[in-house]
Amino acid sequence: MRPRRHLWFLLLPLCGAVLLLAGCRPQTAPPRRQLTGIYMTGLYAEAARSLAEEFTRQTGIQVNIVEANLFSLREKELTDLLTGGGHYDVLQVAYQWEGEILPRLRPLDDVLAQIAPDIEDFIPTVLTNCGQWEGRFHALPMACDVITLLYRTDVFAARSAEFAERTGRPLQPPRTWPEYVEIAKFLNSETLYGNILMGKEQTYTLWSGILYGMGGRPVDEHWRPQLHAASGVASLELFTEMFRYAPPRSEDRTLPDADLLFLQGRGAMYLAWPSLIWRQLADTNRCKITGKIGAAVIPGEQPQLSAWSLGINPACADLDAACQWLRFFVNPTNSQRLLLRYGKGSPRLSTYHDPECQRQVFYLSAVREGLAVHQPRFRIPPSQELSDYLDHELIKAIRGQSSPRAALDRTAARWREILVQSGQLRE
Repeated sequence: MRPRRHLWFLLLPLCGAVLLLAGCRPQTAPPRRQLTGIYMTGLYAEAARSLAEEFTRQTGIQVNIVEANLFSLREKELTDLLTGGGHYDVLQVAYQWEGEILPRLRPLDDVLAQIAPDIEDFIPTVLTNCGQWEGRFHALPMACDVITLLYRTDVFAARSAEFAERTGRPLQPPRTWPEYVEIAKFLNSETLYGNILMGKEQTYTLWSGILYGMGGRPVDEHWRPQLHAASGVASLELFTEMFRYAPPRSEDRTLPDADLLFLQGRGAMYLAWPSLIWRQLADTNRCKITGKIGAAVIPGEQPQLSAWSLGINPACADLDAACQWLRFFVNPTNSQRLLLRYGKGSPRLSTYHDPECQRQVFYLSAVREGLAVHQPRFRIPPSQELSDYLDHELIKAIRGQSSPRAALDRTAARWREILVQSGQLRE
């Protein structure tokens, strides 16, 4: 027995050393919490990245920002939701797509108090048209804007006496669409266009304000198309006339190109998205008219709304992290900061009452007034198909390839087919 006892005495120190080394091994760190969000290319993705860095410092949660342009954002989001891919935890959704996308997002009612304890601070007209679907919250507004009339204050001042002599009225931002055309014609010259107009996918955006402002409606309460009624035809006739006092082929002009023309001082008036103008004002290579721009609600006071919401993918593996990110992104402090830094329109009432925002953002009051009276786009599932077809017909009328009445008659017929197929309209 002695040899065996001697062997155990020899092994004891070795076992102790093994145990000691095992205890000294570094423990495996828990996986780092992270999210992936998809945002539209440009100021929205840039703003999200800037907030993500601060959010990670505060919470330790990493937010990876994926970006896509307007034409691919909807496709990427729908594909991910329909396939259950789970590539994006948080999604930025244009409100006109909400009929397709919101029902596929995770409802937020049970976590709403965590994300937005101050829900009453959101602009009521935006909150009801952005993020809610069939009485439930599926997302929260993260940005909004309205088409606003920007005009050259120096040009209006210089030509005011002449206009008053001709018309007996002061030269001021127009209140009606016939007045708008009158002023555009008066200010149009060889060196200055009477107005700058966006084209392409923004065509319906502009015309809708004229349609509503002249008493027209795209559909009635039963979804029967009405845009080809007399008021609709008259509004399109006026819209086509506006292009006579704009740069050639403006119907083909992209939004960035139209922004640049106005900021270079080429036009007297511009129907614009102010949130996309803001950051360009400080770029002296792009903007030659800083300090010479005024803002007003568009004639007829029925501007089209732009609104974006943030929602959560049902496939998100870390709901708490996603809720923290949404709360951080839309809180009042960051809503104000993103307005001042990037021009991102705020969905919160407090932003428009903030003294610093009022002092710095010359168009803030006009946008606030416009948000109170805006006309939203359709939010039903076929919304994009309806607006795409209308854009096509409006451009044909602007080019003189079709009469306004014929363009709107064709649109009404096609809209009826789409609305019947989707179940929105019952014949």
